[in-house]
Amino acid sequence: MYHPQTNGKLERAFRDDMRDFYRQYDQWLFTPLQRDLPAYVHYRNTVRGHHALGGKPALTRLNEAYHRTASQDVLDCLESYASYEVARKVISATGSMRLFGRNAYVGMMLANTEVAFWESLEGLEARIDGTCITVLRDYRTYRQMTCYRRRELPPFLAFEVYQPTMRPRIAVAA
Repeated sequence: MYHPQTNGKLERAFRDDMRDFYRQYDQWLFTPLQRDLPAYVHYRNTVRGHHALGGKPALTRLNEAYHRTASQDVLDCLESYASYEVARKVISATGSMRLFGRNAYVGMMLANTEVAFWESLEGLEARIDGTCITVLRDYRTYRQMTCYRRRELPPFLAFEVYQPTMRPRIAVAA
């Protein structure tokens, strides 16, 4: 008891994150969580002391074990597993399509083109030849709303030009 091993360490970290971050929200909506998570990850890795590290923050251990952290290529590869194709559609001449019973403007540049739609960490991506062109960042929120609060969906959904965002990454060193 109180000596977590292997998966127990991860379970304890999840329990702490639930208590310290996620339970501060009445609803888990993607946009507020995405906005606030970088500050929490910074706090968790560089400020908050950990009992197992003698009260030192996790960054001290990560700096000691730098040679064991995952490279950028490995992290990118792992993130690629978190995206998958959900549909292929031909975009209308007006640059829009139907999504969740609403008109969704994808972009005139994609008019009359078959587009692959991928769900990823960014949202719903409209891709041509594997390259993301536009993204609907609130896709998960809208998808959840269709199940429980359909009337609250905006009357019109708009994809935005894709600009990659930097997401926080929690590196774990053994």
